Amino acid sequence: MLHVVTQVFNNNPISGQLPGTKEYWPSSYWLVLGIPVVFYLASVGLLAFYGESDKKNPFEYFFGSISNSLERLTGFAGWAMAGALTGLLSLLVAAIGLYWDVAWHVDFGRDKGTLFTPPHVTILFGLGGLIFAAAVSITFASLEKADTRLRFGDYIRVPWGGLLFLVAGVLAVAAFPLDALWHATYGIDVTLWSPTHLQLITGGSIGSFAVLLLLAEAWPVSKPNPHGRFWVAVATGAVLTACCTYTGEFDYRVPQFNPVYLPILIMLAAGVALVFGRLVLGRWGAVKVAISFLVIRTFLSLLVSSLHHEFARYPLFLPSALLVELAAWWVGTDNRLKFGAVSGVLIGTIGLVAETAWISASGWFPASNNAGLLIKTLELAPITAVAAAIIGAGLGRMFHRDSPKIPIGALGIAGAVLVAALMIPLPRDVSHVVATIHQTPIGNGDTVNVAVSLQPANAADGAIFFGISSWQGGGTRRVVLKETSPGSYTESAPVPVVGKWKSLLILIKGQDNMAAPIYLPIDPAIHAPEIPAQPLRVTTFKRNTSYLLREEHGGPMLPKELGYTGFIISTAVFFIVIAAAVVDLDTEVGDPSVRFGSGRSGTPARREIPGLSWQPPAPEPVPARWNPGGLTGASRRF
Repeated sequence: MLHVVTQVFNNNPISGQLPGTKEYWPSSYWLVLGIPVVFYLASVGLLAFYGESDKKNPFEYFFGSISNSLERLTGFAGWAMAGALTGLLSLLVAAIGLYWDVAWHVDFGRDKGTLFTPPHVTILFGLGGLIFAAAVSITFASLEKADTRLRFGDYIRVPWGGLLFLVAGVLAVAAFPLDALWHATYGIDVTLWSPTHLQLITGGSIGSFAVLLLLAEAWPVSKPNPHGRFWVAVATGAVLTACCTYTGEFDYRVPQFNPVYLPILIMLAAGVALVFGRLVLGRWGAVKVAISFLVIRTFLSLLVSSLHHEFARYPLFLPSALLVELAAWWVGTDNRLKFGAVSGVLIGTIGLVAETAWISASGWFPASNNAGLLIKTLELAPITAVAAAIIGAGLGRMFHRDSPKIPIGALGIAGAVLVAALMIPLPRDVSHVVATIHQTPIGNGDTVNVAVSLQPANAADGAIFFGISSWQGGGTRRVVLKETSPGSYTESAPVPVVGKWKSLLILIKGQDNMAAPIYLPIDPAIHAPEIPAQPLRVTTFKRNTSYLLREEHGGPMLPKELGYTGFIISTAVFFIVIAAAVVDLDTEVGDPSVRFGSGRSGTPARREIPGLSWQPPAPEPVPARWNPGGLTGASRRF
């Protein structure tokens, strides 16, 4: 164990790297990180310059001026908007790094020579920005003596969103050394779903909820103007984007797990984020969330593709958003459980059909007539959508608390259904299937036509996917094989078999997830020989990771135990903090008549901010969709 740790921290060559090898990249790549930093610093300077404060202390004057500018611009309490905007920019930087890193590995394979590639540094900087966002929100709230629910002594005010930023950032950044240890022990696993990678992604994704927690806690002392409401829509779009980060391998068409995960994860994201967004934003809120998501994801895909990578695909979500609006019109939103359930049913049926059509029409994945994929999708995706929508409706109480609560039992069942739906397709088994692969060169031989015969002949009947996947040669290609006679198949497009391209025959059926080689290049870094293209190859299918993760090897159990334990504990902590925040902000403390937008008499509780020359005016009655209920009450002290 000590030897492994020494390798990591002394930067000795680890598995998957050749001594003396280095990666080179244009210095312009660092603009991806530098531009957001310059933009943030310039924005801070402008806000401080145009703000007002009567504080004499330069430190307090600086922060007070920024808070004053933010309140005048958005109508939100400055302490909340300062943390929210800092968090949103940090999340954008982390998302750029994540999608860039996936594309980087799809095109180039393993990192060579250093862990600190431009994508990795961008991810790390963005996740570190979540910790900075926590410090910003806590500092502003403490200086303004904000009426937060969490206080430590008489001076430190901790918004729930700030606490979640801190927890998410620290635990996500902690995944980096665990990931380095994992790679040093077991080789470079080029997969998004290793436990250390999932810990990192989950931390970043949870940061999007921290933004909305900040805005929710500040809502009773705020009166959002159109600019402020715009940022609420952006924040809810960030939640939907965060829910979709787990499909990164699918977005670049190189999934290493069961293809049924794509519709399952799309339904999960739509159910949680669109229903939640509709409750937060009111009428047409789900559509605003979908549009915000499309703008964010289009920007990310265009930016990464401009760095000479493939354009990442993504779901449409607009049909599902319209279905959520239909559910709100049909059954209303007062009964959250009913609204969530009806929305989930619509998303999991009509929405599922629409997303499936989009996946095929957009060229994301080729259309498939495989009954196995259809059956598995219909078994798991609709119930995932219903369960996710109920969870989204429950989270909506951060903003709306005047309606009946969703029973804890219903939320518990919904959570259990989501866990089951995610676990059922996870196993990757192998059955005994022999493939006879015929390859006919085209032109100069860089590509081939492929014909396949299987034994037994019915081995691919009812398969979820049976086709050829190619990557790492300058893009990705995925072709579905078509049966020409019992047990015999051919492809409809040429398959690359030259240079750095990797091409595999993939068979996924039931719990089986298998592969056979078409062409794999030599890989001296891991002493893996070339598997050349041959006119005729008779081979037995193996588990897909035998070829997808040729870099992996065995090692001591401790790093694996640390990796899985870190992911499980981190995920549990994230959701415990979110649940505690939602319950705490939902607790009626003090005079219930003094609540913003409750429909009762009385004026909203407001705090005075010493040092600010402008205070938000007492709110006038506003439409219900921007009137989600207050968060006031006696603060809790520790």
